[in-house]
Amino acid sequence: MDKKKKIIEILKSEIQTSSVVFDSPHSGSEYPDDFNFACDIDDLRMAEDMYVDELFSHAPQNGSVLLKALFPRSYIDPNRSLPVEGSINEKNGRGLCRTVCNGINNVPIYDNNYSMTSAEKEKRIEDYYDEYHENLRNIIETTHKKFNKVIHINCHSMPSPNQDGSYKNEDIILGSRNGKTCSDELLNFVKTELEIMGYNVAVNIKGYRGAEIVKRHSKPENNIHSIQFEIKRNLYMNEETFEKTDNFNNLKQDIETLYKKLSDYSFKTQPIIKNNNKLGRSF
Repeated sequence: MDKKKKIIEILKSEIQTSSVVFDSPHSGSEYPDDFNFACDIDDLRMAEDMYVDELFSHAPQNGSVLLKALFPRSYIDPNRSLPVEGSINEKNGRGLCRTVCNGINNVPIYDNNYSMTSAEKEKRIEDYYDEYHENLRNIIETTHKKFNKVIHINCHSMPSPNQDGSYKNEDIILGSRNGKTCSDELLNFVKTELEIMGYNVAVNIKGYRGAEIVKRHSKPENNIHSIQFEIKRNLYMNEETFEKTDNFNNLKQDIETLYKKLSDYSFKTQPIIKNNNKLGRSF
């Protein structure tokens, strides 16, 4: 890999004024030269969380930080754990280095004669996966040092159809790994604010409870709270043509409004106070 080639981008204001930070690990669309996929590029792009980084691009204008991957998740997925033999994601082809395009479109990415070597996988981990997580860790640590608290929003999109052919009723699904990555109070605040805006919101639904990023980077006992934030794609784009719809800017404005309310909420709450080894109020 050309070491000068950027694989991530960090958008931030000159002075960070908010404890709310964002990351978009799946919106990358710069395909590496050594990605020897054999499928049609439109099939492969169905794995992208298209435009999610744009939906959250208000961050630097509002005193926050947005980390986004420039590489595609189909090359290597920062939201998967490092290889575990026999894991469900490895079995269904959507693990660290996936072999099918996505859960709805199971078109094979590689031809039948291709088998990724251990050296190839290790190179992707070292050059892409590790750098993404290192930068996110630095953002969270810097934010925590400054504010003594972090609200981390892990940004994603989800296809409107389910694998069984039915369609999702939920507009947005919030995941906290069943309360392990953020406080219930914070999660309920985000859910309520979105519902006030008119969105149908669900929490911790199977398949959307939160994956590697919120698991790895959250630490609620130290006031570092992470929420996986999934947006249904047909709210803002045509899933067949990949074009933005007229509602794109409305959704983007609603997300910015939510951010401002979340940032105010963070400032009005007290950081964790440890007393006799018991945690005080977090959020």
